[in-house]
Amino acid sequence: MSKTVLVFIEHIDGQVSRSSYEAVRAAQLISQELGFEASAVICGSEVSGIAAEVATRKLAAVYTAEDPALANYTADGYAQALRQVVNQLHPELVLMAHTYEVRDYAPKLAANLGRALLGDCIGYKLEGGELIFTRQIFQGKLACDVVPATAAPNFASFQIGTFRGDECEAGTAEIKSLTVEVSSA
Repeated sequence: MSKTVLVFIEHIDGQVSRSSYEAVRAAQLISQELGFEASAVICGSEVSGIAAEVATRKLAAVYTAEDPALANYTADGYAQALRQVVNQLHPELVLMAHTYEVRDYAPKLAANLGRALLGDCIGYKLEGGELIFTRQIFQGKLACDVVPATAAPNFASFQIGTFRGDECEAGTAEIKSLTVEVSSA
């Protein structure tokens, strides 16, 4: 089984967030350099149209994680669903655009899994086969390189505008459904 970089696709009112395509582009570049596969996951209810749109990008697969409790975004619901997705797919890395929604649920998700979340990254590089992320510190006055200290999967979000979503490679991805159960409480 190939190692995977998994991208979370954010959507609002049936429309894919443009910043999600930036994260897809990041996944395409990173997975190509590491020899991994890039895939995407969409949480929600009735997301087949969104999945069909995302599947026109060069990805190994587009996964849907549907549950009626995910019809409207909640941090708890998405954290529950994505925890189950990560446990089913075992990705090496999960990428996201650094949006308000991601800032809301991603720390909870990473902490629940006992993994690192490298938030608000502005780039990456490979040195000796090791993936290193760059992020700003001291209110953007300095940039530092960071490496996750936990075992895979690790989580990273990229600042909006770090990658160009319109540079996503086109392709045809298979759409697969994952079973998740989200507590309505």
